[in-house]
Amino acid sequence: MPRYAIDFITQVVLRADFVPGTVTIHGPLPEGVTAALEGYPERVLLNRPRTEVRVQKTPQGPVRDTRTIQITEHNFWTQGREAHAAVSSEYIYLSRRRYEGYAAVREAFLELSEAMGESFPGLRIRRLGMRYVNEIKLPKADAGPGLGAEFWEHYVNPLLVGGLRFAANDGALARHMCTTELNYGADRATIRYGIFNGEYPRPNRRREFVLDVDAFSQAEMGPAAVAGKLDDYHAAAVQVFEAAITDGLRARMGRA
Repeated sequence: MPRYAIDFITQVVLRADFVPGTVTIHGPLPEGVTAALEGYPERVLLNRPRTEVRVQKTPQGPVRDTRTIQITEHNFWTQGREAHAAVSSEYIYLSRRRYEGYAAVREAFLELSEAMGESFPGLRIRRLGMRYVNEIKLPKADAGPGLGAEFWEHYVNPLLVGGLRFAANDGALARHMCTTELNYGADRATIRYGIFNGEYPRPNRRREFVLDVDAFSQAEMGPAAVAGKLDDYHAAAVQVFEAAITDGLRARMGRA
């Protein structure tokens, strides 16, 4: 896979949602799970509300029962909060703002998921996902002038900038985000791309193009299957990114 001297990844997220009832945490986390997160010195316990809706059949017809459940979430951060991990009875979550390569992210998440599997032998995963958020920022003058399709087609696949051409007015565009969803059965992918504009609803004045790739599976699996799935998701994210950019952007990123 191509390696570049610089990248535009601003966040990478890995998350596993558990089959209800296969993980139960009361009080402190198991020692093995805490050990897997020893590199995260800042720790905070949070109660997060979750709304649960159940539909019950009655002689009078279906009745909706809505209730709010409090989830205890154990949060961990590294110094400077560049990396964040969360553990609860319903999921584990790992997020990094400073990307140091797939191998480091993979190792950290597998260490956590394996520790959970050892602490809770009945653990089953109902959804596993990996998300890469790329914010392609080209503010320097030598990148070229403009904000619309004529500018971005030098760096992004022209097939992804058609909506910018349709807007046809650099001065008025406030936001243009598109979503493509791919369904491979149990494996799925959601690709979001376009001009987000952090100053919305003001007209966009930034040369920033977002490419957000979320690959996931909704098939039930055990912890042993996580490593292979993560490799598949990473390969898919790389493939999408390479198809979405041009040689002009590759030249600016440089080979590692």
